[in-house]
Amino acid sequence: MHAFPPAEIHAETHAARTAELAAEAAAWHLAREAAPAAPALRNRLGEALVSAGIRLMQPAHLHARIQHAA
Repeated sequence: MHAFPPAEIHAETHAARTAELAAEAAAWHLAREAAPAAPALRNRLGEALVSAGIRLMQPAHLHARIQHAA
């Protein structure tokens, strides 16, 4: 059987994921606006988006373990 985490942990995980998605969206908009003016900035933002995407693909329980270990 699966054991579900307490509501507090679920809420924290959800809030962290929501913040990551908001940051990713903001970076995406900045990258789209800066695309013609600054290719180097666009590349750095693109790398940040890839990094955020990789973190978001990891299971949520890994994020919770990392946060509790710190």
